[in-house]
Amino acid sequence: MANPSVIETLIELTTKQSEEAAKRLGEATRQSEQAQEKLDLLQQYRQEYIDQLQTQMCIGLSVAGHANFRRFIQGIERAIAQQDAAVRQSRHLVECERNSWQEQERKRLSYGTLVVRKQQQAQRLANRQDQKQTDERAARRHSQLG
Repeated sequence: MANPSVIETLIELTTKQSEEAAKRLGEATRQSEQAQEKLDLLQQYRQEYIDQLQTQMCIGLSVAGHANFRRFIQGIERAIAQQDAAVRQSRHLVECERNSWQEQERKRLSYGTLVVRKQQQAQRLANRQDQKQTDERAARRHSQLG
């Protein structure tokens, strides 16, 4: 088994890496939420203009006015498509950062498990030695009495 100081160093290193991965995950999540909010806002904006177009059409709208509304709505739809791609990309980044953080956590926990196993092994060895000494003392007492 590796030197305890080596294991402790590995635990410290993986803890730092895990913390850094958690920060990256947090930042990616924040950016993804912002991207989704922007997409939602664009979709709301598009719906408002569609509603305005329908209202204007009911009260009378010139052909040129209708064309202007349609061009403007199409521009919003292009922006929505671009933002939708940005949302998908940001979600993918969140998933990658989550996987990275989970991997660092697995490493950190596995080193911790090694430390616990080593401690348990040392405790079992100490218990066996204590039991052996107790048995030897009992045997000596028994032989002295007999």
